[in-house]
Amino acid sequence: MEKIRILAVDDNVVNLATIEQELQDQYEVIPVSSGRRALKVARQEKVDLILLDIQMPIMDGIETLKQIRAQENGTTVPVIMLTAAHDKATVLEGAKLGIMDYILKPFDGDDLHQRIERALKLRGALPMNEEELYQRIRDIAKCMKNGSMKLALTKTEEMAGYQLDVEVAKRLQAAALKMKEDDFSAAERIITRILQMMEQKNAQRESAELLPISVGELNSKLLFIVDDLQNFLVEEAAIKLDDLLHYALPAVIKEKCHKAQKCLKEYDDGEAEILMKEALKAL
Repeated sequence: MEKIRILAVDDNVVNLATIEQELQDQYEVIPVSSGRRALKVARQEKVDLILLDIQMPIMDGIETLKQIRAQENGTTVPVIMLTAAHDKATVLEGAKLGIMDYILKPFDGDDLHQRIERALKLRGALPMNEEELYQRIRDIAKCMKNGSMKLALTKTEEMAGYQLDVEVAKRLQAAALKMKEDDFSAAERIITRILQMMEQKNAQRESAELLPISVGELNSKLLFIVDDLQNFLVEEAAIKLDDLLHYALPAVIKEKCHKAQKCLKEYDDGEAEILMKEALKAL
């Protein structure tokens, strides 16, 4: 897969080298040392994000960005400003030009990665995986349950700004609106509904990936596992059980297999044997 391209602009060559070294494993970094060179690259090449130093001689970061925004392919590219000082006037000017974030120098590597990922996800250049999305929405639900409504609203509004599945995005927007209207019970219902929808889709996806199995084959596989357990062959039984869970099993048997799997990890093979015999009876 083609790497995301980041244009890094800083007149300090040490800063440029540090940025390139920090990001090169994950991104394609194009380092340039002046605003004029940045304009040339932005005009001639496609870049997915710009890291732009504010304090530069001849053409500073704000003036560079003004000219990038005036270019046809520079109107929507996300920009993160690098600055040694959080100047209020610069922040306001940058906001008018669509700056997405600021990073104070000297920067922390982890913070740099997190801010870049956030900007790319907000613009849809980097997808947010299902697990991360689910955990973030669970976090909103937890805030609401704990009565932290202001924090829940902040997190919901941020999430609603990401490039998400339209069904999730619309529900997040609706939940944020309900919170602003102080209708928190309705907002909580909407957030809960999003979680239920995601859980259902995940279960359907997992179910579609499972292999079909006949009653006779399932019976044989269970008998082999019980035989291993009766002969104290824990590792062999665990391997067979892991394999069995790749098949579409009846709910009651699947539940007992998961419990037995946990028992085997704790070397409680006696309880695992009981569970497997119960699964055979249920079959």
